[in-house]
Amino acid sequence: MRSEFDAVLRTPTGRRAFLKYLAMAGGMGVLAACRKNVIAEGGGETSPTATRPPLEEEPGVLHVYEWAGYEAKWIWRDYARKGYPEPKFSFYTNTEQAIAKTAGGYRWDVSHPETEYIQDYLNLGLIQPWDTSLISNWPDLNPALQAFGQVDGKQYEVVLDWGYSGVIIRTDHVDPSINSYSYLFDDALEGRISWFDTPWILLQAGLVLGVESDIFDMTPEDLNACKEFCIEKKKNLHSIWVDFTQMWDDVRQGNVWAAYAWQDAWMVLREEVPVAYIKPKEGVLSWAEGLILHAETENYHHAHEYADAWASPEVGTRLTSLWGYGHSNLKIDLSVLDPEVVEVFGLDDPVASLSEPASLIGRHIPNRDAYNRAWDEVKAA
Repeated sequence: MRSEFDAVLRTPTGRRAFLKYLAMAGGMGVLAACRKNVIAEGGGETSPTATRPPLEEEPGVLHVYEWAGYEAKWIWRDYARKGYPEPKFSFYTNTEQAIAKTAGGYRWDVSHPETEYIQDYLNLGLIQPWDTSLISNWPDLNPALQAFGQVDGKQYEVVLDWGYSGVIIRTDHVDPSINSYSYLFDDALEGRISWFDTPWILLQAGLVLGVESDIFDMTPEDLNACKEFCIEKKKNLHSIWVDFTQMWDDVRQGNVWAAYAWQDAWMVLREEVPVAYIKPKEGVLSWAEGLILHAETENYHHAHEYADAWASPEVGTRLTSLWGYGHSNLKIDLSVLDPEVVEVFGLDDPVASLSEPASLIGRHIPNRDAYNRAWDEVKAA
């Protein structure tokens, strides 16, 4: 099976973008090193808003390229209340797929990747910075989280939600005290394991194997060891899920006893079946996500209005209540939330919750194509 990036090469636009990516690859380390902290009020340099057509001259129908589920109207209710047209939503399975499709010419206005992919979008010239002065909720967003969305003093991602890529287990079949990503590879659970379709399975394998190199920048030898380990353990799988609701059903019905999962799985299933959400002792892989702005959007001002709606404390409160995810707005009243949810997911202190060694937040993978190829080989084996 081919890497998602192979799709980029099938069109002239995609080939040009990919060649640009290769030409710039040598500068990745320098660009990454330029990342700076964000101050609460400023947010770094901003886009040249003065050169943009006014909002009333924009097309108006915002195209949002999203994860399934985030089209929920409560997320963009404030946007709708201002009289803006209902956004058009389209969906991707994983961010590698989204980058490949975008580099191949697919157009959208706003998308919602993990922060570790900002550099990939930048290397392909696909995004532009936000003008944070146009986002009224900006001063209330956690500056430590916004730092993950900044490169070279510019805010390329408005960081909004954060969480974990941990493991959900059925505690009537699996011992929670093991507390490890080894659940996802355990021979004793043959036929009862479910992986998500993501190269992050290789990172989790690296944590279990204790590879010496950085899991986000593994040596070829370590990456190959993780690939071979995953191929060996693939026999233990019930499934590789793409639709998270199918994974929920498999855990609910007892088909799966251990699955790669985000917090929402525990939030949905905890009252139905005996489950625990595991943040493994090796360090739980964590993520922060937010909105990015397409370099060629014609809905520049509409996009900022949409981001502002997303950034509200009301959206953050509901996001946590329904899915257990953290939100970057500091005005969220945690006292109105389920205290068990706040405690289990460490929502009262996001900086500590996303800090090493307990948490390993996603970082840019310089050789992402090698990881994608390795993962494709695992799936094809």
